[in-house]
Amino acid sequence: MRFCGRCLLIALISTGMLNLPIQAADKPFGTIALADQAHVGTADAATGATVYPGDRVDTLAGGSLRLRVGTGQFYLLSSSAANLSQAGDVLRASVVHGTAGFSSLTAREFELETPEGVIHAANGLPAYGQVTIAGPKDLVVSAYRGDLILERDGQQLLVEAGKSYDVSLVADADATPPQGQAGVHPGYHDHLVWKAIIIGGAALTGYLLWRHFSESQTNPN
Repeated sequence: MRFCGRCLLIALISTGMLNLPIQAADKPFGTIALADQAHVGTADAATGATVYPGDRVDTLAGGSLRLRVGTGQFYLLSSSAANLSQAGDVLRASVVHGTAGFSSLTAREFELETPEGVIHAANGLPAYGQVTIAGPKDLVVSAYRGDLILERDGQQLLVEAGKSYDVSLVADADATPPQGQAGVHPGYHDHLVWKAIIIGGAALTGYLLWRHFSESQTNPN
């Protein structure tokens, strides 16, 4: 009887453990420091909540979201969205639309992924920068503190501190198209083109937002 009772007890415990929620193996991506008309997945974002790799974050019109990430920050301005992920020690935010930025993070810690390429701090030094998705193949990338690098297929754009660039992805008409199967017309390789612009608009708004919270005594950077 004792043996049967022990077997029954073990079976019940094992069944209960199978029903327990599985804890995420990933380390937290960051903690929400500011949330205004923002979401994590389908839930409303709340100050103090933790976000993880695999989460999607977004803001409504007029909203904003700021995360503490490692030693720095990541933020979204109005009508913006990003998917969060992690590869080894590198945290990445894939910007879906709108405006996103980061501050005080090194190249090894954080990256912004866009349709035009990946943006990170240059030379492994802390930096503060921002990107705005202006169209399917257009973006504006700004560096406020420290230099940034935009990389795509071996092509690099260095954005020096205090500068902003309008970047477009265009078909390279001079490139020789790769050979394809009969009846298939492969496209040309794309490459980046850019021009310097005056920092303003959403970029300036992002800078003022970051500076306000970074220099606040109650919200130290």
